[in-house]
Amino acid sequence: MPTFYAAKMPQPDNAPRRALFVDVLVVFSALAVVFLHANAIFWTRPQGRLWLTSNIIESVCYFAVPVFFMISGYTLLDYRARYDTKAFLRKRMQRTLIPFLFWSLFGFCYVWWYHGAPPDDSPSRIIEGILTHRYIDIYWFFMPLFAVYLSLPLFGLIPAEKQPRVFAYLIGYAFVSFSLLPFLRNISGIDYDWQIHSPVSAGFLLYALLGYYLGKWPPARRWRLLIYALGMGGLLLHCLGTILLSPPDKVNELFKGYLNFPCVLYAASLFLWARQHDWSWLARGCVARLLTACRNAALGVYVLHIYFIWQMHEYFPQAKQVIGFRIFGALTIFVLCVLIASLIRKLPLLRALIP
Repeated sequence: MPTFYAAKMPQPDNAPRRALFVDVLVVFSALAVVFLHANAIFWTRPQGRLWLTSNIIESVCYFAVPVFFMISGYTLLDYRARYDTKAFLRKRMQRTLIPFLFWSLFGFCYVWWYHGAPPDDSPSRIIEGILTHRYIDIYWFFMPLFAVYLSLPLFGLIPAEKQPRVFAYLIGYAFVSFSLLPFLRNISGIDYDWQIHSPVSAGFLLYALLGYYLGKWPPARRWRLLIYALGMGGLLLHCLGTILLSPPDKVNELFKGYLNFPCVLYAASLFLWARQHDWSWLARGCVARLLTACRNAALGVYVLHIYFIWQMHEYFPQAKQVIGFRIFGALTIFVLCVLIASLIRKLPLLRALIP
């Protein structure tokens, strides 16, 4: 096996630690999403200290969606060890498709209530609005999630002994295609034919494969240290580059983008650090119960939090500029969403909405 990998594969007695690291990442990814959307003032390109604080929050929490896709790849790519493809697709439909359809319709009703008139008045337009997340734009992540789920059965057919090299190649090809080449084009002004991009590991599949790869074959220590350094560099480049390059009236997006290389490096380093960290202290007593409750409510946090943020902005317009709201208000909204989601999950007739 190449020297990039740790000398030994993870031992069975590490399984509880791996489960805990997944739970920790799920919870912090959900929390980071709330911070990102409570920090929407960032996209108005504020001035002074508000610009600095909003940029720091935006950059630090930017890992949320990428890490979620990495978790999906790590936990689901080898699903055949537990059940067949039919069962896999049925479970994914129950856990994501049904919530997507319901909460998209809920969003349609919310927009109708808020504006006093339906945003669309024909079935075809309503269906289009749901499929294009026109009513609740943050539900965009469902579509790439469905694409990843539908692709995983193909990657799971690769023989286990060939997976490390095949996945390393696919990840490298995707990183060059979607992280490096577009960035080089933006800074050089030299265009190219985008058909050279990887057709088999496009979009967020990069993160799904990367999560499985780093989770199953963690690198040796010296490589981990390099990845941590690159991740910190990606975070600093994202944050400082945006601060320094943005003109007074708009946000410069040269270093932004979930597939851009600063984000990929940052998310990969965070995932790997959590994978290697000892979280055993979270497996005891009330802390373990709290972690489990937050993990189970993560989807509820994703679909519910934006309504609380919008209402806060509606009744307290200045809140979005207050650092207290963007931090402690976001934490409060997270807790409220966990409580509501936990309640919904306890009701048999509603459990399918937040499985």
